[in-house]
Amino acid sequence: MSEPLLRAANLVKEFAVRGNGLLGTTAKLRAVDDVSLEVRTGETLALVGESGSGKSTTARLIARLIDTTSGTIEFAGREVHALTGKDLHAYRGDVQVVFQDPYSSLNPKHSVERIVTAPLVYQKRPVPGGARAFTRELMERVGLNPDHSARFPAQFSGGQAQRIGIARALAVSPRLIIADEAVSALDVSVQAQVINLLRRLQDEEGFSYLFIAHDLAVVRQIATRVAVMNGGRIVETGDRDQVFGDPQDPYTRKLLAAVPRIRPEWDAARRRNERARTERQEAAK
Repeated sequence: MSEPLLRAANLVKEFAVRGNGLLGTTAKLRAVDDVSLEVRTGETLALVGESGSGKSTTARLIARLIDTTSGTIEFAGREVHALTGKDLHAYRGDVQVVFQDPYSSLNPKHSVERIVTAPLVYQKRPVPGGARAFTRELMERVGLNPDHSARFPAQFSGGQAQRIGIARALAVSPRLIIADEAVSALDVSVQAQVINLLRRLQDEEGFSYLFIAHDLAVVRQIATRVAVMNGGRIVETGDRDQVFGDPQDPYTRKLLAAVPRIRPEWDAARRRNERARTERQEAAK
């Protein structure tokens, strides 16, 4: 088996929390507690757990949006915390983040063209074919109308705005995309569309995903492997079918038990209605 693209070992992140009162002492909150994980080339590792379990903090540590208290992160065999200057810029190109709320992660005063080309401008890299042509091509790839490249985020729906965020991530040809609750704020039908888009782009480009989510129904559609977090720790890791089919940790079993299930009689009724509708349509021809 090839070396992992990303390897995080024994990650710890502590935040200072001030106590009550004027003389309140400062305590430490450990949001991430001895977390180790690996992401292989071309796979999707889903990091799942309830709100407050430490998933997003772990994602931000890996993206170097915040610093670790202790632990190591290696990307393509290089220690991430040692990177500076051009090497750090290159890492930020290799690892891109798609955030939960597309509107808060897109500058409302910037056009789509400026948003999509911003990572290249930040890294002082040329925009292939010019900004307009480059943006139009990326918009088409993520299912947006290329003619809308001069529009602003507020002129798009939530699902469309998230596609802009995905296009921005693609602009620098990343090797790893961290999708931090990237579909949780979207309607169910839009979620399915965006997940299908993410899977198609991965098939085309071969990059990896660290997919942060709390919805196991969504995770089952996209994950290759699953890591379950609880209280800042990873309590279970395994292939998707293994974790879903034979969960070992009580917390994992609790999460799976909370996933809504369609009752068999409801599913049978839906299929009968679909058949009857098809028969009526055929009879009307």
